[in-house]
Amino acid sequence: MVQVLASSWGSPPITEAGTVAAWLLLGVAIASVVGALIFAAGLVIAKDRETSVLFWLVTAGAVVVFSFYVEPWLDFIGATTYLTNVFDPVVTIVDRPIPWHVVLTYSGGIAPATIIAYLIIKQGRSAKVLFAWAAFISVAECIGEMISCHYGVMLYYSNNALVLGIPMPSLVQNGGMFVLIGWAMAAMLPHLHGRRRIVVVPFIAPAVYLAYTLLCTLPSYYAIHNNASSAVSWTLAIVSTALNLGAVIFAGYAPTVTRLRAAAQSGDTAKHTVAQPVQTTEAAA
Repeated sequence: MVQVLASSWGSPPITEAGTVAAWLLLGVAIASVVGALIFAAGLVIAKDRETSVLFWLVTAGAVVVFSFYVEPWLDFIGATTYLTNVFDPVVTIVDRPIPWHVVLTYSGGIAPATIIAYLIIKQGRSAKVLFAWAAFISVAECIGEMISCHYGVMLYYSNNALVLGIPMPSLVQNGGMFVLIGWAMAAMLPHLHGRRRIVVVPFIAPAVYLAYTLLCTLPSYYAIHNNASSAVSWTLAIVSTALNLGAVIFAGYAPTVTRLRAAAQSGDTAKHTVAQPVQTTEAAA
């Protein structure tokens, strides 16, 4: 009988960050909250009540469900931990410290990124615009994580397939998640009204992200928890990255998204068609 070693299931290693790096990260997290509040104010000024309500419902899910359920359990599964010095964590769940900057980052980042992805889909914008938004989020998020790992603010351990400190699938996953979340919202919201919307919407983003991550990154998690060799880890990381990318592409061309895109294009064509007789009449005059 072969004993499977999986040290990543135990308590995470201690990671310590320099005071300056930790305070700067907290400052960035606070700035993200300020940016989110400005975004919310813009929705109020635009008198977009429906989107404004969605924003706060998504924010509620980000603060509670993302911060205190999705984050610690995915950290546990993905062998991830945050700094254990400088700032006391808000709470420690399954031995994973959840520091203030994590809660604030979720509070300020999830809702704007989600709402923009949803609006891109709802308005029938092109797939290029949707994927560009996901790419922008991925680049920004990955750079932040790479810097955080470099200065000890966070650590991916027991993982042999890291790109500048972060797992390869994260290069796609960090921004791609919003394509799937936007698609799910576009498909579900027409069927959710009143109290049902209030109850369900806060859970859409975390539920979609959790399902997306667990299903598409499962090969990498297998490597982590079975102490796979470097060659096996990189092979499974490439498979996981491909699965993550495939899911994003599928969501970007899902029936609901395609239908909204076609409806928007039909509307543009109709406007152009109506304008033609007017131009012809003016020319005849």
